[in-house]
Amino acid sequence: MKKLITIILFIFSMQIFAEQYQVIKQKNVTLSKEQIDLENKKIEETVSKYPKKVLKEMISYYFSVTSKVNNEMSKEEKESMQLLSKELPSFFSEIFDNSKFNVKTIKYLSNTKVSVTYEVIIPDSDKILDDKEMKKRFFKKYGYEMKDDEDFLSPSEVKKRKDIINEMLREGVQNPKNYMTDKVTNELNKIGNEWKFKDVEKFEEMLNKIK
Repeated sequence: MKKLITIILFIFSMQIFAEQYQVIKQKNVTLSKEQIDLENKKIEETVSKYPKKVLKEMISYYFSVTSKVNNEMSKEEKESMQLLSKELPSFFSEIFDNSKFNVKTIKYLSNTKVSVTYEVIIPDSDKILDDKEMKKRFFKKYGYEMKDDEDFLSPSEVKKRKDIINEMLREGVQNPKNYMTDKVTNELNKIGNEWKFKDVEKFEEMLNKIK
């Protein structure tokens, strides 16, 4: 689960929401101001849609895994797996709804290549979902020790843990100390009439590694 969270957070660090930012042109760029304004909008659209597309594919993959292993699992195991898969979107929505992606610079290297630098401010899920604190809350609420991640969780156990996680997330995102900040630079290339990440194949490869 932590591996999946890390990969998705990394992919979503590419997402950008438009604010005021600096636009730089190299001498070889022949685009007019009007053309650059238009291209900026296309760039913003690309970087806002692609991460969501990746997340959708990852969630879809987990549902497909559930259906494939159905014949090898007990009824209770199937229900637990399906419940875990359904909870992934809400978990990441809570994280990304409280994230900020501030564009600092769009640098045109050519008419068809840009370098985008932006600041990422995102909840630190490892800090918010501290294992010791989670176990402490679980014991206080339910009166017995929470099972380890490696142990099989029944549907009722999944629901109980989900409630604790949601509670900790809601509280954690309110504390500014629970956020991590980073500055990221990515390169995009214009192919046809669309802007695409230079390392798009790299991210696809990352997805394949968790399949």
